Amino acid sequence: MSTGDYPVDLRHERQPKPLSPRSVKSIVKVVFAGVLDYAVKAKYLTENPARDAEIPKTEYKDLVFLDIHEIKALADAAEVVGRPVDALVIRFQSYVGIRINEAFALQVGDVDLKNRKARIRRTWKNSATVQRLGPPKSGKPRTVAIPKFLIKPLKEQVKGQPDTAYVFRAVKGGHINDYNWRRTIWHPAVKHAHLQDVEGLTPHSLRHSYAAIAIKAGADVKLLQRQMGHASASLTLDVYGFLFPERLEQVAEAVDAERTAVIVSKRVRR
Repeated sequence: MSTGDYPVDLRHERQPKPLSPRSVKSIVKVVFAGVLDYAVKAKYLTENPARDAEIPKTEYKDLVFLDIHEIKALADAAEVVGRPVDALVIRFQSYVGIRINEAFALQVGDVDLKNRKARIRRTWKNSATVQRLGPPKSGKPRTVAIPKFLIKPLKEQVKGQPDTAYVFRAVKGGHINDYNWRRTIWHPAVKHAHLQDVEGLTPHSLRHSYAAIAIKAGADVKLLQRQMGHASASLTLDVYGFLFPERLEQVAEAVDAERTAVIVSKRVRR
């Protein structure tokens, strides 16, 4: 799987490509190992060999990030191929950092536009046949901050809607289906914005882009963890720690400055 030499039947004469360490881990340690766990429980096997299988180390540095200009181009393209709300979805994800199905589950009563906050209480969970509402991935609700420039379009989006209405609504007023939105809006918008050559670009990349922008703006690990809904700050560091190195230099410079200030102050008192 890591080299792309796996047997697979792909349409349109496409060839298999090497899978990322994260994809390999999902296939081997989640899907396949889960099947074999059932086999052990049902006594078809005495042990699960997938649990001991060695897999490539996950490299989070392979995550896809868009810059502010690319986000704007993608949002503008989404409005061209869809509706203004589709552009708002992309901007909301990119500058608030929630997951796509958390955004689609957001209801009018969850947003406090006066205080520029939203309460993430639920998410859409997909199965093979249906979608259902459930708690966020972390299992707990969280409050996120909304940038000021998004407040006006959000006010227009929720105007006259009851608290139970979805903030981002389909044409007929219900919630937006993640799968359909990717097919009818996301993929055409990516092409329209000339971003089709960005390998691995998905709606989740907007969440990563938010993290990069927030870190560059000075957000610390704990704030980022709370905004993104990670289970722990260590998980946030595992995923985005490599975006922080330049801040280590700032810490060293701050320590230098503090030490110098104390020494100078002591000399002056003498």
